[in-house]
Amino acid sequence: MKQKVKFSLGKKLTAMIVFLSVALSLVAILVSYRIFSSTMTRYYKELGTNLVRTLASQLDADELDYYYETGEMDENYYKTQQFIQDLVASNNVEYLYVVRPNGVGVTFLFDSDMEVGEGGEYYDGGYCALGTYVDLVGGFADNLDKLLAGEEVEPIIQPDAGFGWLMTAMVPVLHEDGTMAGYVMADISMYDVMHTSQTFLITLVVLLVALTVAFIVLFLTILRRKVIQPIDQLTQATGAFIQNNEAELAAGTATVNVPEIRTGDEVEELANSFRKMEEDMISYIRSFMKITAEKERIGAELNVATQIQADMLPRIFPAFPERQEFDIYATMNPAKEVGGDFYDFFLVDDDHLAVVIADVSGKGVPAALFMVIAKTLIKNHAQNKEAPGEVFTNTNEQLCEGNDAGLFVTAWMGILQISTGHFVYVNAGHNPPLLRRAGGSFEWLKSRPGFVLAGMEGVRYRENEMELAPGDVLYLYTDGVTEATDAHQQLFGEERLQTALNEQPMLPVGQMLSKIKGCIDSFVGEAEQFDDITMLGLEYLKRGDGTDG
Repeated sequence: MKQKVKFSLGKKLTAMIVFLSVALSLVAILVSYRIFSSTMTRYYKELGTNLVRTLASQLDADELDYYYETGEMDENYYKTQQFIQDLVASNNVEYLYVVRPNGVGVTFLFDSDMEVGEGGEYYDGGYCALGTYVDLVGGFADNLDKLLAGEEVEPIIQPDAGFGWLMTAMVPVLHEDGTMAGYVMADISMYDVMHTSQTFLITLVVLLVALTVAFIVLFLTILRRKVIQPIDQLTQATGAFIQNNEAELAAGTATVNVPEIRTGDEVEELANSFRKMEEDMISYIRSFMKITAEKERIGAELNVATQIQADMLPRIFPAFPERQEFDIYATMNPAKEVGGDFYDFFLVDDDHLAVVIADVSGKGVPAALFMVIAKTLIKNHAQNKEAPGEVFTNTNEQLCEGNDAGLFVTAWMGILQISTGHFVYVNAGHNPPLLRRAGGSFEWLKSRPGFVLAGMEGVRYRENEMELAPGDVLYLYTDGVTEATDAHQQLFGEERLQTALNEQPMLPVGQMLSKIKGCIDSFVGEAEQFDDITMLGLEYLKRGDGTDG
């Protein structure tokens, strides 16, 4: 796959600075040139206007009328013509002349381009001699009405096929009554104006280019020294931090490798931030390694505790393969590594089977430890052939001693006389089990629950009795079954539990528990398991005397 080209920060900043410098230089050149050109044009307009005003102040309107009407030259004419030529010689103008507008053109009265002899002859430019008539064109024609009326006219700039690109300034010569006697006009070559502007432009471009290049070089030098190089150092240092210190980080011996950068600005603050970041990272990794090691140790211990707890519960099925009178099966799925639920079943003697299911408040290690104590006490008292009520009463007294953590146990226990089906049970605040009579459906086993174990001293627990017939099934469970929660925070509930049991009520107890666990998993979906799920099933198959009824 083609790799995308990346531009470094230095290249980007260099390109941006060069672009901005060139753009600013071009703008400066354009603005300066326009200001200079405008100034030069205004200067030459003022020059031409002042010149024609000077000449106009020396002319007599009546004499102009005389020269226009007679076409004759006198001594004053020669003097005026000489004066005009002196003005042209001493000023930067091409032509200086006097005309009389009439019709659609003008009649020349004086012209700096005309040489006049003593005898009145003219030569060298006689085209504009006294009395020569020329039609007005361009800007002159557009201002003909003003010219005929003797009004002031702004200088006109226009190209002329015969005389070139000229700017013409003009001022009227008026009689005392305000009527027009003629116009004094001065032509200034715009080529001179443009030449001056071009010279200025070339000089300005050379100067700005030199200054721009010097600025770019200086700025880039400072930029590279103060910004680019420190950032490159930071980039290399941070990029190599993990790679070069991988082993040291794993061993907890890594050190900071960001160099000291002294620029006195934000770059220095950035470098200090990177140093602080690496220091914090190293400290965090060291702490993380300690925590990880501790967690691994705790995890290993929890695994051992899980195994120990699992080994404490009967897990081999069939549990009593030599006994044909009953079938029993149980499961426990802790919400954490270790749980507070437990079940137990054992033979008190050859004719009595004890079943226990219980739930310790809380979860995790404290609940597991309390569970071990409670399970041990219940089994010990039961194996002393105490009645179920006495078992719970004595166990409660012992659990209440030194129970500073305030833990308690809900428990349900029953003892079955195998030979007769007589069943004595006691409830210490636990969920009521479900009973299926042979050929029937599962129904709740109603009994008055007693107080929880380890909740209060001096509590005595009352027993309940019933008769089990061959084919009867008893289902025990903890609240992790009915309180299993899906992603919408809905509970599995007692109604769903009873429905699931009655869908296939004749299943063997092992398959029955597996089916209920599957229903719970399907209901919960991806939601997290919050409580231990413990179940026990007991089916009474036949009496100990060998009869089925």
